Amino acid sequence: MPATGLRPTRLPRRVPRVRAAALAATGAALTAASLWGPLTGSSEAGGHIDAPSSLTDTAADLTDVYAFSSPDNADMVTLVANVRPFELPGTAANALVDYPFATGARYEIHTDADGDGAPDTTYRWTFRDDDRRPFGLGPKVGPTPVTSLDDRSLGVRQKYTLERITADGGATTLLNDAIAAPTDTGRFLMPDYGKLRGQAIRSLPGGGQTLASQVADSFKADSQVFGLYTFGTRGPVPGWLPDAQPLSALNVNSLIIQVPKREVALKGDPERNPVIGVWASVSRQGADLGRSLAKQAPVFRQVARAGTPHLAFTVYGSTVGFFKPGGPEDRFQARAPKDDHLENEFLADTLDPVPPHRIQTAQGFKAPATPRTDIQALFLKGIGKDNGSAFGFDLNTHTMNADADPGRIVMAEELRLNLTTPVTAAPQPMGVLDGDRQGFPNGRRLNDNIDGPLLRMLEGEPAQPSPPGLLPKPVAALEVADAQRTFPYLNLPHAGP
Repeated sequence: MPATGLRPTRLPRRVPRVRAAALAATGAALTAASLWGPLTGSSEAGGHIDAPSSLTDTAADLTDVYAFSSPDNADMVTLVANVRPFELPGTAANALVDYPFATGARYEIHTDADGDGAPDTTYRWTFRDDDRRPFGLGPKVGPTPVTSLDDRSLGVRQKYTLERITADGGATTLLNDAIAAPTDTGRFLMPDYGKLRGQAIRSLPGGGQTLASQVADSFKADSQVFGLYTFGTRGPVPGWLPDAQPLSALNVNSLIIQVPKREVALKGDPERNPVIGVWASVSRQGADLGRSLAKQAPVFRQVARAGTPHLAFTVYGSTVGFFKPGGPEDRFQARAPKDDHLENEFLADTLDPVPPHRIQTAQGFKAPATPRTDIQALFLKGIGKDNGSAFGFDLNTHTMNADADPGRIVMAEELRLNLTTPVTAAPQPMGVLDGDRQGFPNGRRLNDNIDGPLLRMLEGEPAQPSPPGLLPKPVAALEVADAQRTFPYLNLPHAGP
């Protein structure tokens, strides 16, 4: 195993036509199930079936957030937000399919250095279309192959502005008119997508780099265990969908940024203040209809939020067909982390998660006793020796930051990362539970498995062993390809002829 913390590079895959069709059908089935759940007959779903409010706005639908020490540069931290799930591989036959970022929306990755739940540093991407077609008409790509981002065969490009926002609201423009890598339309029209993606990587002033691009979905999901959250038994739905992993052949859009650790650490000192919280959000432009539209600046409303993965699964055991519009999952999506500690219902829910009760009912494994301070700490405090976490040591709680004011630290749902944890030479997919303190839930690496640890913790680990045989052996052949070892880490998008 390499000393980088990530696994060896697997070349980007071109999807055989038959397999692509089968997986596309499964993906379509999942998407359709997400939209029109068999238990409700209504449209209410989102993300990888765990973010309930935004599937009807897929361009704003956050799927996963990652935060990890950069394996190729120990002084840097990499933050990733994936959005817009279930993108089918491009081919010449479906070259008109396009998966752009939403123009005008604010895609943001936030970091919290002092533990008050408010962002201390925010990276904000805002996209616009650069339509170079005559009269704005015709296909976006072609008719000849695209060989560079300046090629006229790329009729519509997406350009973006990247800003860094500090806690006082000050904004610094890091990039202006940067070009995003386009949707991969297949080998005929984009014979060397890797070259296009390479041209889209931009260096940042002060150090670091970024990329906005379509990528192969990186989520190491194991759909065999989804039913444990929702029904207490294995399988997405027993006897319904197959235990396939369609994400291994589908794409997402990704925002990847690598910045110096000092830029996000409290007082610029990651040694004294090693812990940050990370989350992503998407906000859409709107207006206050109670005032004159002519006299007001654009108003942005948060429509999606993601930090620690699978919160809806873990706390509520909810997915398609279980949640209702305006329910706790929707309220979470619209709420800022700084307000989490004010929501008594949400706090109570984290102390009594649903899945262990369902597993007990379905399989007879006794649920751990409540209140589950360990699960509340997992999402709202981080791993600390004396904060309810069951690990028994300090790892990634904001109280470890020497310059943080303890009186300002609040419970807030964030993906917490200790910037000083060394990159391991022997990464374990199950992360901290299997002794790899660099892995999930100390941040999240691209190759981490998150469902295994979450279910094991729901069943009481590390304070007590989880039931033997609860988790099936992962089917490695169905999982997404391993991430690469160097920036931008994520694999090229799947594409066909």
